[in-house]
Amino acid sequence: MSAVENNAMKEKVLVIKTEEVERLCKGRTGVVEVPQEEFFSVLKNGFFVEREIAEYDETIRQVIPYIVLKEGDEYIFFRRTANQTEKRLHNLITLGVGGHLNIEDSQDPIECFEKGLRRELSEEVDVEVKSLNYVGLINETENPVSRVHVGVLYIADVKYNGIVEKENFVEIRSKRLEDYIEEMEGWAKVVALYLEHSQS
Repeated sequence: MSAVENNAMKEKVLVIKTEEVERLCKGRTGVVEVPQEEFFSVLKNGFFVEREIAEYDETIRQVIPYIVLKEGDEYIFFRRTANQTEKRLHNLITLGVGGHLNIEDSQDPIECFEKGLRRELSEEVDVEVKSLNYVGLINETENPVSRVHVGVLYIADVKYNGIVEKENFVEIRSKRLEDYIEEMEGWAKVVALYLEHSQS
């Protein structure tokens, strides 16, 4: 493990209890339209755990904002390059921008979520956000990785200026997501199917 990866694992990340996610989602998986106020009522009791512990503890879920970008009627999404450390994700398409929320963002769970969401956006893409609309939770339980994360899905209407991490991503623009679903990684596929279905 490199020094960078080691430091990443030492970071403290925002989590909520898996039983709370299950209660909010009422046993449903995929994109679940949980009202925002219900999610925030659980999030305010969130707490911080070292990431190396959180990655293997299925009693808690790491909270991940997942922001889908739209400019006009086009989605803007990304193919991962082979430059990234996680080999399993090389060349797969990711639909959302987002990542782990750290205690450095804020020790207050709600403020941590709001600040971390903006930080993740600015780290990955150069955009001006016109509107940010909450959709619901991404609750996937198919594999060990998804069972320790919960996504919080937003659609952002943006003025798009480009990718920050050009070495890690190649941008794609399209009005249709269905043409790309077979090449998408887990959450991207789930969200794309939801968005295609909700627009049809």
